[in-house]
Amino acid sequence: MKIILLRHGESIDDVLNCYGGAADYDLSEAGKKTAEEVAALLRNETIDAIYSSPLKRAFQTAQAVEAYQHCGVQIASELYERNSYGVMSGTNIDECKNIFGYLLKNIKGKVGNYYSDELVLGAEPVSEFDLRVKNALIAVVDDAISKGYGTIAIVTHGNVTRSLYKNVLGVNGKIDLDLLAMTRINVDNHNFSIESSSGITIKDA
Repeated sequence: MKIILLRHGESIDDVLNCYGGAADYDLSEAGKKTAEEVAALLRNETIDAIYSSPLKRAFQTAQAVEAYQHCGVQIASELYERNSYGVMSGTNIDECKNIFGYLLKNIKGKVGNYYSDELVLGAEPVSEFDLRVKNALIAVVDDAISKGYGTIAIVTHGNVTRSLYKNVLGVNGKIDLDLLAMTRINVDNHNFSIESSSGITIKDA
């Protein structure tokens, strides 16, 4: 079986310069446009099923792909983005410095960094997030195999992709990825390997 792993397009929190994470924003107009462009690039693929994070920005990207594939979009309820920003989710980054300065003063690195153990109040620990994502992927794969699918698309988020690269695909190093980054994955009896990728940069750990 093959997986096309796709990150969602630009969302409104990017435009408003807000912390996203658990906040459930729609795609921006630019995000809708690029999602449609990627969907058009995939139009000649035979995709048997599309699984999506329940968050709007991923689901709307999945809908753009589905418009060419006509295979429906199934919600993978546990493949949502990491709650990286805790109680600050959805707030403007500049305003957040005034509102939540007391939470930020002890954070030395980038707020919400997947590769850091630093947490703001209410954030999801990386270890719990990684376990959730891995179990969710296995559940999706098992469902797809049981239904005899040959190729599926999974539309999800940046940190979900980082987690899968680290804990499922066994990639060492830190992952930078563009919006709508894509990874093609081969699956053989729960063994996962990368066939190709675009919009992905791997940096030394």
